Amino acid sequence: MEQLKSIRLYEQIAGAIRARIVSGELTKGDRLPTEREVAVGYGVSRNVVREAIRALAKDGLVEVRQGSGTYVADATTRALGDSIELALTFSGVTRDLGQLVEIRQIIEPSVAGLAALRATSDDIAALRREVAAMDDAFADVDGFIAADHRFHVAIAKASQNQFLPMILYTVVDVLNEQRKRLFFVTHSAKIAQSFHHKILAAIERRDATAATEAMRGHLGQVSRDLEQLPTKQISGRDGSPDQENPGALRNGAGADPIAPIKRRKRNGTSI
Repeated sequence: MEQLKSIRLYEQIAGAIRARIVSGELTKGDRLPTEREVAVGYGVSRNVVREAIRALAKDGLVEVRQGSGTYVADATTRALGDSIELALTFSGVTRDLGQLVEIRQIIEPSVAGLAALRATSDDIAALRREVAAMDDAFADVDGFIAADHRFHVAIAKASQNQFLPMILYTVVDVLNEQRKRLFFVTHSAKIAQSFHHKILAAIERRDATAATEAMRGHLGQVSRDLEQLPTKQISGRDGSPDQENPGALRNGAGADPIAPIKRRKRNGTSI
């Protein structure tokens, strides 16, 4: 198994599986090997595999079904996000956070207005869950940002325009590290959450104008908070030690855990 760069092991595992999904090697509906098989194949603990699966589920790449296993979900949105990330990395375009937030300011207020007019009861229930999750996560930067991410994507889904979640997901996802840094700006998370409550309340009332204005106010606050960031960027990492050696995955630790999937697909058998 090829050596990977020195990052957290769960991120390496998630990255290796993500690459196979985005490339089409693994497709929607494929069931991943068991937690134990992945752990043995990559030579890591089951806790590391569990964190990797959580990260993939957050990205919408896999779906964990209780008592059944972990299945590949639709990779379209993630693929688009990876394309934008690659463009930013290799095209020479400056990663200007202000410009990325500006894209959100152009798109999201109108999306919130549409959501107020079109949201179903299930959409509103999903928004309530994410707002409640953020209420409980002020001491957990990763938990807060994950729920924040899901909240904004859920608003896009509530617009009932199938393209908006894909577009918005990619922009919000590219901004993840910036959002971690903003979390540590004084009162930023609490002010953001007050806007989340206003946006939710407006959507619940079917008040498109109020939802649009609440989202505009929220993103204006994000833009102002950006100006307070120090020149030296905060990493956003929690500083906790990895559960495993943070070096590369052990080369040749075991059989490729994904290989059985590829063999079954070539033989035409079910997964």
